[in-house]
Amino acid sequence: MVKKPLLNAFLILMFVTSPGFATAEKNEVGASNIADASIKVSGSPGAESRVVFIHGSPGSKEAYDDYLSHPALQHLELVSVDRPGFGESGRPVETSIQRQAEALRGLLEDGKENWVVGHSLGGPIALQLALLSPDSVNGLLLIASAFDPQLESPKWYNHLTNTLLATWILPDDLLKSNREMMVLDKELEKLAAQDWSSLSMPVVLVHGEEDDLADPGNSLFAKTKLPEAELKMMPDEGHFILWENVPLLVDQINSLVSK
Repeated sequence: MVKKPLLNAFLILMFVTSPGFATAEKNEVGASNIADASIKVSGSPGAESRVVFIHGSPGSKEAYDDYLSHPALQHLELVSVDRPGFGESGRPVETSIQRQAEALRGLLEDGKENWVVGHSLGGPIALQLALLSPDSVNGLLLIASAFDPQLESPKWYNHLTNTLLATWILPDDLLKSNREMMVLDKELEKLAAQDWSSLSMPVVLVHGEEDDLADPGNSLFAKTKLPEAELKMMPDEGHFILWENVPLLVDQINSLVSK
């Protein structure tokens, strides 16, 4: 398997997750606040099913604009949220996976089916949200996510970004993201120590075999913890599958919601 150089991939990540990369020009979506979180809402507010989208690091709710405006998803209520510290959240960055999930619990609406989609760091936060509220989450779609503490120790570029010089040069979102990355392995250890067997809802793990930012072994690790989960390892796909193969993931969302 041939992988892109890590540095090139990291620089691409800085670009594609910066504000303004994803826009919602196709269809208008509403922006509002729920549970002290900045969100975008699209689709059908009266639908029985709500899909909550959680972005990675760095990023914002705009990362899911292609999904909020996708014609094949408009029968669902679609909610994309800014995580603490990013986008228009108006809150400090939060490195604790559990506290981030706690901050998003208000997005799980009583009387509706709640389906949660997480990309990259959004994946473990989505999983933690389900662990906190297993009776309120009907299913999970976890895309190119980080789960294995052994695979997510800080990389050389995280240490470089953590220097005083970098704080003068790099954009604020990237510095906040790096704070999350510097402790991610410890946070994943806390997540892995919990009892995942309480998650009886459908779980789909999607990971590109060419992902050189979140090693595909992360989803293999999650599969060992969730034997009933559906694992889809996608050839010729990388970490940016969220943007590069929207039709595939739209199909996965509709398939999950129909279970």
